[in-house]
Amino acid sequence: MKKSFYLATLLFLAGCQNELYKNPLDDFKSEQGAYIKGSTLLQTFVEEGKEIEVNGLQVALAVQDAGEVKVKLEAGNQSQLDAYNTKNGTAYIMLPENMYEVSRELSFKPQFTLVDVPILLKNVKFSLDGNYALPIRIAGGDVNIIQEQEEALLVLEQRVNTKALRVSTNGSGSGSEDETMFPNDFKVDQWTMEVMINRASYRSNNRSICGTKLVANSDSNDEIYVRFGDVTIEPNQLQIKTGRSQIDVPADKFSAKPNVWYMLTFVYDGKKNSIYVNGELVAEREIRTGPYGLIGFWIGGSNELIREVRFWKVARTPQEIASNVWKMVNPDDDGLLLYYPLNGKKRDTATGEIMKDEAKLWDWSKNGKHLLMKSGYTFDNNNDDGFIFPPVEAN
Repeated sequence: MKKSFYLATLLFLAGCQNELYKNPLDDFKSEQGAYIKGSTLLQTFVEEGKEIEVNGLQVALAVQDAGEVKVKLEAGNQSQLDAYNTKNGTAYIMLPENMYEVSRELSFKPQFTLVDVPILLKNVKFSLDGNYALPIRIAGGDVNIIQEQEEALLVLEQRVNTKALRVSTNGSGSGSEDETMFPNDFKVDQWTMEVMINRASYRSNNRSICGTKLVANSDSNDEIYVRFGDVTIEPNQLQIKTGRSQIDVPADKFSAKPNVWYMLTFVYDGKKNSIYVNGELVAEREIRTGPYGLIGFWIGGSNELIREVRFWKVARTPQEIASNVWKMVNPDDDGLLLYYPLNGKKRDTATGEIMKDEAKLWDWSKNGKHLLMKSGYTFDNNNDDGFIFPPVEAN
């Protein structure tokens, strides 16, 4: 009886050991093979004109080999990128060949099973048509390719270094506005308004941000007025006034901090108003329905640092909002009514040429609704270091 119990125990332990120490050949269904190890989707932030090395992509062998093993790589396969976009609902565009270097052959020394893939990005110039991506795959070599683990995708996100408009240093400047941008009968069924700000303090109420300009005899139901602080909320709480009502963002959802950049997004989808901070939904409510009448637009004088003011005639989706936090957008997008990067540059809508010009607050959209550069406005370059986006705290 004791012998039977002892034998059963050994068999049980042996079974556990088999589970704990599985042979990799059982997983890969191959005696030897090469595969992409770890995450097959890599993301890196790149500043234009910079040269950087990308780390994190590794190729592995299923088992050790007594001799040297060579594996071939392929980069920039359009069919691979197309298949990825179709499967995942993305729209990445191919990174041009002159902007990268990737080793085309890897060598595994005897008994080694892991090799880093050297990737060099050089003088990247981003496109406003979309995000770049670089597909990489194992294309052959001395061993088999482990199927469904042979492909990887490197996605490039732009790290922007830019000036920002400084409206005032004390939160009490004069705003810039135009009350005759659109005809009196101009209406939109949906809209999205986005703005990025940074303030040194939040101590005073009614610090306006931006909104639509209403003129005499216009309908106050169409007003869009966003600000920090009101008599019923704290100075660092966010509010939108619209439809003769308002939405106050709860303090536990968002309370602004001094000297921190925030991307604020306000959406009206035809029935409901929603507010996002850095791509995250913080408040929503149904206030009114029907189209909004638009006449003019204004940027408040108490913003201190402000950039990327955008007004769309469509309700941007949560995915679109989240994927464009900190980024610039395509000025030629048909959904854009107004686009003020506020970076001290203007854009030629005919040629797409961008040039330094700090004479106005340039609208980069097709409509060209430029605003005045008011007295006291400056384009701040952060002590010659520029403002970096995504900010450090957002990574």
